[in-house]
Amino acid sequence: ADAVSVGQRCEIVMGQRRGEVKYVGKVPELAPGYWVGIQLDEPTGDSDGKVKGKKYFEVNGGTKFGVFIRPGDARFGEFPPLDDFDELEDEI
Repeated sequence: ADAVSVGQRCEIVMGQRRGEVKYVGKVPELAPGYWVGIQLDEPTGDSDGKVKGKKYFEVNGGTKFGVFIRPGDARFGEFPPLDDFDELEDEI
């Protein structure tokens, strides 16, 4: 968790979803230890930045754009938003 900071881009290992780190810290409502709150690029999450009514980070776009994960469940670095149209051009 020490190497993760708010504003970093990331890719979640399972599902290869991408987003931006919005929160790093403890979330007692989930479980002991550190958590990373991510605003996803696509509405594939299960959170709006809140856990049991307590707000940990602001989510733009709606209730499905946020997710909380453990720091080891993502890679952090240069992960720009995926563009579905880029893949289509490769097929043409």
